[in-house]
Amino acid sequence: MTTEERIAQFQKMVETDPNNELAHFSLGSALADAGRWKDAGPCFQRVLALNPNYSRAYLLLGRVQRETGDKQYAIQTLTNGYRVAHKQGDLMPRNEMGEMLKELGAAVPDLDSKPAPAAGGGKETGFACSRCGGGEPLKERPFKGPLGERVLASVCQSCWKEWIGMGTKVINELRLPMHDPQAQEMFDRHMKEFLNLGD
Repeated sequence: MTTEERIAQFQKMVETDPNNELAHFSLGSALADAGRWKDAGPCFQRVLALNPNYSRAYLLLGRVQRETGDKQYAIQTLTNGYRVAHKQGDLMPRNEMGEMLKELGAAVPDLDSKPAPAAGGGKETGFACSRCGGGEPLKERPFKGPLGERVLASVCQSCWKEWIGMGTKVINELRLPMHDPQAQEMFDRHMKEFLNLGD
């Protein structure tokens, strides 16, 4: 599926259900991938209006504002997002926002308390979840293949459980026919983004 096809699909979803935060986030991401920064901004703003705790939406909105030259707005968005991500224990988005703030010459918020620990804390094992930075590792690979191995090595039980719920939402709201390789690819993209697994 091309970027333009993705944009058209998500645009249709947004028109069908204006309160679907996942559709707005997906549309904003696709527009940003296409370099359509000015069009992507309102999508992420809508996500944050629907869910003010969506850490990655702050990160991407800050990136959009930086790309469009709105430095002061970018700093404000990233500062707020950094605090939200810190409070929720969303380690990866928080760190990325901290780096962007430094690049923009802004101060990174000095938060005394440690991020919210994931269940179990992961202290004894030395395991650090890619999403929350702590947690108990999975006991077995959740599915076959290299991506299943990455999830086993990088994702804690608590974040995987969260993804199960979100994954069901992705399939239902995006109406993904999971027998279709393109639908599977889109599902995997959402999973990697949610779990901070990178590309």
